[in-house]
Amino acid sequence: MRLLLPLLGLLLALPAAALELMPTTLQLPPEGGHAELWLHNPGPSRWQGQVHILAWEQHPDAEVLRPSDQILASPTQLDLAPGARQRIWLLPRQPAPSVGEQAYRIVLAPGVPDLPRYSLPLFRGQAAPVAQPRLHARVEPGMSQPVLRLNNTGALHARLHDLSFITDGGRRTLLLPGLAGYILPGQVRRWALPQRAQGYTGGRFLARLQDGREVELAVPDPAIAASASSGL
Repeated sequence: MRLLLPLLGLLLALPAAALELMPTTLQLPPEGGHAELWLHNPGPSRWQGQVHILAWEQHPDAEVLRPSDQILASPTQLDLAPGARQRIWLLPRQPAPSVGEQAYRIVLAPGVPDLPRYSLPLFRGQAAPVAQPRLHARVEPGMSQPVLRLNNTGALHARLHDLSFITDGGRRTLLLPGLAGYILPGQVRRWALPQRAQGYTGGRFLARLQDGREVELAVPDPAIAASASSGL
């Protein structure tokens, strides 16, 4: 028993099998061609699994993923020894749409149930600056807390980082640090907001887009919308 306890502690201390992925967001060229996803298994054990390509849709409070055959992945079966690298080719079946943007999720499903799944966004369509997101927002009452509702009427997805609120007095509160989420073209997303004694009237929201720009979302009551000068 004395020998088993140190051995058990050593096994529990070993890092779980995990993959390093590059890049973490993929864009297929609008004029055709392919994209590449690189995987690295830093060890200490072998990683085996499958690649799935799913069409990605959004509802206000849910992400919807459906099987799709519009993007081919090669290979689809993965077997990475410790220290091994693997390239996955992503190839479209048909020409890109002339307008709008298609969204997919690349899902790496491990063969071992206890290991994490990986889900990466893949976009196809006209890239910026040809296409831009256009965000319209408002604050809505919720069951237990207010809700920020964002609608993207543009032709490009918006990836929001570091969603913040600034009061009239200039006090800034970070509401959602890091990646707040994606808003696909033509879709609506909602985020629950912390309760504030003064509410969210008279202030403004800020968020950083995927190109690094911080955009201001003014707060006219009852709706808020991105101003033209924000570059959206």
